[in-house]
Amino acid sequence: MRLTILFHRCVYKLSKPIFRCLRRHELVFVNTMPRIKGNAIFAVNHSCKYDIPYVLESLSQSAYVIVGKQPLKLLDRFSFMLNGVVWVDRKNSVDKKASVAKMKKLLCNGANLVIFPEGTWNLTPSKPMLPLYWGIVDIARYSCKPIVPIVLEYTDSKCYVAFGERMQVVGDDDKGKKIKEINDQLSTLKWTIWEQFPDTGYNTLEEWNTELHNRLSEYPKLNYKYENSVIRKEYDMVEEVFEHLMKLTPNSNNAFLFSKRNHF
Repeated sequence: MRLTILFHRCVYKLSKPIFRCLRRHELVFVNTMPRIKGNAIFAVNHSCKYDIPYVLESLSQSAYVIVGKQPLKLLDRFSFMLNGVVWVDRKNSVDKKASVAKMKKLLCNGANLVIFPEGTWNLTPSKPMLPLYWGIVDIARYSCKPIVPIVLEYTDSKCYVAFGERMQVVGDDDKGKKIKEINDQLSTLKWTIWEQFPDTGYNTLEEWNTELHNRLSEYPKLNYKYENSVIRKEYDMVEEVFEHLMKLTPNSNNAFLFSKRNHF
């Protein structure tokens, strides 16, 4: 695996000038990326087809990208494979577990990861972030690698890039609190860009509908209905709903929570 990672690092160095030549937007860095020792997990918002090449160009080193299995242009699929990619079927629990195992192995062998924890494009007019999938917390805890939030926000000609503070997940850190912390950082970065740069954001629903049409028409391969179907629900699994029970010590005050009739 280390030789494969080294190969992708070489490809990254050679392809970075190509990213610049093909870029449609000017990259505007709102702040600088926090200093990181070793490799990391980059948690990025996702809203259009430009996110992946732009975030890769914004980083100082190569990173594997987590990509949902979907219809793709042949050139895009080939580019992902050259860069380094982990494919994941977002509706197949077995495939998701296999993908997580590969991510952990890559991190433990020194690779960086770019993860879009929303799991799909955020094409809503009013939500800074969609609900985040919790797997990123488990991966960070297992690998002991930091999470660095990154936000990309667009105008017609510019892409604003903002970095959040590095986060560490350790030991018995509460998963729900950590995912909220990531969500809060990403949302705050978005709001900061909207306030600092008035040319971002949309003043009317009509403006947003025009932008939505443009984003979808730029990548007709995207299955809008399918992407909406993989937006994370508040709770994906029964195990998540009752996860907190595993940390409780039964006593006379909470015994009712462990009643069989409360189990599904």
